[in-house]
Amino acid sequence: MLNTEEKFQEIYEQYKNLILKVAYDLTKDYHTAQDICQKVFEKLYGYQEHVDEEKVKSWLVVVAANEARDYCRKGGQYAVLLSGTAELSYLMEYENCIERHLECKVRKEFLDQMLEGLRKKNVNWYEVFMLAEYLEVPRKVIAKRRGISLSTVDSYLRKTKKWLTSHYQKEYDEL
Repeated sequence: MLNTEEKFQEIYEQYKNLILKVAYDLTKDYHTAQDICQKVFEKLYGYQEHVDEEKVKSWLVVVAANEARDYCRKGGQYAVLLSGTAELSYLMEYENCIERHLECKVRKEFLDQMLEGLRKKNVNWYEVFMLAEYLEVPRKVIAKRRGISLSTVDSYLRKTKKWLTSHYQKEYDEL
């Protein structure tokens, strides 16, 4: 039972990055993963009286995975009800949605290609970049957890950005 605000906050701090990662792995969209992470912890807050502290990690992971799968099953968007739209405007909006969806898909594939290229180039750069840029882990925490200096973390990030720019800038500009 998680019956105090401090305990809830402690659990949030301990598992927020894990839940964000679970959601990102399934949706491949950072902003959607953030939304899902927020929903999961809102649910935990509502059910905190009923969740055993020993099982909270697995509960969070299962709820996050279910939320992400629901999101993907709904075509990459949460259900939105249409009300009273004219047929022509509906068709135009539908075509715009398809166009935006295709653009997003192309960008996601390009991002996946860039990240995979970076991982193949240097796994250390990749891991530091993902922690710093996607999971927003503070650089000092990254340095401490990986057993490297803060200047090494900064160096990895500079080299990563330089490498990504030199290898993918032309393709990015064409998108």
